[in-house]
Amino acid sequence: MPGRQNRHQRHAPWQDTHVPEQLPSIRHVGVGHGVQWISEGWSLFMRRPGLWLVTALLQTLLILLVLLVPLLGQVGAHLLMPILSAGLMVVAHRVEYDEPVAVADAFTGFKEHAPAVVNVGVWYMLGWMLIVALGLLLGGGAALSGMAVGMETHYEWLGMIISVLGIILAVTISLLLVLPLVMSVWLAPPLAVFHDIPAMTAMKQSFLASWRSLPAFVVAFFLVALMLFLTALTMGLALLVVVPVMAGATYTAYRDLFELTPPVNEQPAASTEPLNG
Repeated sequence: MPGRQNRHQRHAPWQDTHVPEQLPSIRHVGVGHGVQWISEGWSLFMRRPGLWLVTALLQTLLILLVLLVPLLGQVGAHLLMPILSAGLMVVAHRVEYDEPVAVADAFTGFKEHAPAVVNVGVWYMLGWMLIVALGLLLGGGAALSGMAVGMETHYEWLGMIISVLGIILAVTISLLLVLPLVMSVWLAPPLAVFHDIPAMTAMKQSFLASWRSLPAFVVAFFLVALMLFLTALTMGLALLVVVPVMAGATYTAYRDLFELTPPVNEQPAASTEPLNG
């Protein structure tokens, strides 16, 4: 009898038929799939709303507790994101196939495939730190340059313009760097969990899949950004719904962007009719 730790793999033939480094091919999908991923994420949420709400609440509380740690809170939160995402992928998989699922399954990233998902978290954290550092360096340099120009030329308006344009440029560059970072981390947790591959391979495959269907990724990215923005209107309470929908959308996108072997009960039955002639 298979142990509980392998239950999320039971209906995943690709886990059994693909050894590490032999991943399924990446598919190209149209821009409309970005909306479809969010829609199917909502459908997965509605199948087990109570479970998802409790799971999202516990994970959000964990992130908030980590953020309370002085100095290291932001670092720890970014480190945790892929680890918690890995657990949500297991939950989404079990919900999709009507398998027994518990809230504890949302935290399996801490024990199953932990080295891979932890390393994804480390690279994610380092990426954010470098982007923030670069943004502060460019923005601070622009502000100081503007002040210097204003003081030396006595044209304060010119110094103000230089400062504002420099800060806008710094923010723009930072946002452009955030996109490839998110593309690399987005599908890495499900790839690490369901295919048992190292962090760098998972991040590379995640980036390639996102790049090949970039319009769909951008649509999903901005829809998620919009949902996160709107949570401010609910004092953050909407996160209890947004987090599960995001998780379901990520799982759906993973299934959509990779040519995965469908489960046996989804495969068309072989025809048994005799051939004519």
